[in-house]
Amino acid sequence: MKNIIKYFFTLSILLCSTSTFSKENDIQFKWKLTQIIASDTNTIKIKDGNFVKIDDAGILEMMKEYGNRYHPYHREGKILHVTSAGETTKWEVLLVDKHNLHLDTPIGTYILKR
Repeated sequence: MKNIIKYFFTLSILLCSTSTFSKENDIQFKWKLTQIIASDTNTIKIKDGNFVKIDDAGILEMMKEYGNRYHPYHREGKILHVTSAGETTKWEVLLVDKHNLHLDTPIGTYILKR
């Protein structure tokens, strides 16, 4: 009987911690792009109405000035292998929590908010 109780206790802890981790670290969402920090550390403020929508197969950049661009990707841990114009580049998840996502991209670090 003690083993069964230990088993269910351990199982419930694992299930709860896994769901919490997944919710806090999930990047699949429609994010508001607030700024881009360029590789030369200049900060580019972004006007309202620009978004990055990430789903399980692609990244849709919705930019007022440039239109919409869709990039398929696959993920390996913190690295996103993003395909654009036939070329695959690496984007890295630098930070993700309930309200923020920071992505290191070839043009700079995207600062995104939920």
